[in-house]
Amino acid sequence: MTTEQQAAGPGVPVAPAAPGQGLSLRKIAAASCVGNLIEIYDFILYSFVAALVFGPLFFPGAAPWAGTLFAISSQAVAFVVRPVGAILFGRIGDRVGRRRGLILTLGLMGVATVLLGLLPTYATIGAAAPILLVTLRVLQGLAYGGEWGGAILIAVEHAPEKRKTFYGAIPQVGATLGVGLAAGSLLLIGTAVSPETFQAWGWRIPFLAGAVLIAVGIVIRTRIEETPEFKAAIARAESEKVPRAGFGVTLREGWKAIVAMILCWQAAAIAVLTFATGLLAFVPRHVEGLTAIDVEIGMVIATVVVVPVTLGSAYLGRRIGKERVLLLCGIFTAVWAFPGYWLVSEGSPALLWLGMTVGLVNYGMTNGVIGATMAEAFPVRLRYFGLSFSFAIASVIGGALLPIPALAWAEELGGSTMPLALIFLLGGLCTVAGALWTMRLPKFRGSADSFAQASVHD
Repeated sequence: MTTEQQAAGPGVPVAPAAPGQGLSLRKIAAASCVGNLIEIYDFILYSFVAALVFGPLFFPGAAPWAGTLFAISSQAVAFVVRPVGAILFGRIGDRVGRRRGLILTLGLMGVATVLLGLLPTYATIGAAAPILLVTLRVLQGLAYGGEWGGAILIAVEHAPEKRKTFYGAIPQVGATLGVGLAAGSLLLIGTAVSPETFQAWGWRIPFLAGAVLIAVGIVIRTRIEETPEFKAAIARAESEKVPRAGFGVTLREGWKAIVAMILCWQAAAIAVLTFATGLLAFVPRHVEGLTAIDVEIGMVIATVVVVPVTLGSAYLGRRIGKERVLLLCGIFTAVWAFPGYWLVSEGSPALLWLGMTVGLVNYGMTNGVIGATMAEAFPVRLRYFGLSFSFAIASVIGGALLPIPALAWAEELGGSTMPLALIFLLGGLCTVAGALWTMRLPKFRGSADSFAQASVHD
């Protein structure tokens, strides 16, 4: 009996597997990787530019640091609305299909990103400028709230059982490359034009260039097929009258899994803001001898390191267990918190790059195993919503509610890195707790479609 037949249950018709499965899997992997790369490029680009120039352009009435903090805080609304995007696109993905949900998220992200590149500043349209800025960031947040879960599932649910961890890591490789591409584009433009030119119009170029990437991504995604596991789950739901996916059903049946996944994500979520985006605003202001360009170079270097770490983590997860890798990730994060930020504060570019690169290793460790871990935590019929909602709430906590107050606290202390180190330490401890909790969760494989049917141990 095939995997699809097991997932569907006896007596339920399942479409035969497509010929050329190896080639098909490579196409699916490319689609999930490229799509996630484009989405994270658009999403994180806003964060980087907000830390660099959005303060004086859209919040000119505030003091310099306050304006920058307002600009960074404006990105927080994207994290806050991510759960709404998860609910909206999770419902679409679990009822209509993963493929359609992913096409919609990419299109919405593309529209918002291009409009950001064309947005007039406060000097042109007054108070309408920051309002429109935040509105477009809200649209980005909605789109990314539904993107991540779908990108993971389109890869994991097409993959054979023994390769699900590896294919779950592929979209995360795309996410890492998207961060590096965003940082690299700003680095290229920032070194090609003067600071005055960059602030005047240079920052718009990466946003507008994203339109080309979006078009490529949509073309790729329209050519992929729906996942066999989703097709089997829909067939089973229709034959056995299984309750349809929804917000209430997922929370009622899967709240333990949601809490565990939120905890697992904290080390990586906090690292992205405190060791990447936040440093673009913090370092030039408080670390003598370093500039935003030094931070951008550090992010590009970190990208080169994080990609192989992600793939190595996926391999290790297959060998020793995904939850054990997450446990190691949490411990590593806690240990590196204070040494990492000490290196950042020393004023040496080389030490800054070392601190950032090692500090973002936990991002790669998480990326390598989290996709397959989260997919196993939810039954197929609740999976798109479960993954997207867990990731969205984790991003609200680790990407906004914890790091942004830490940056404000660091400013009040005259540029001390202690608040950032403490938040980073907290993220590591949360991931340790999440990994231990995940070890006790049921696993959804084969025909399991309810928490009562799933196996508790590997």
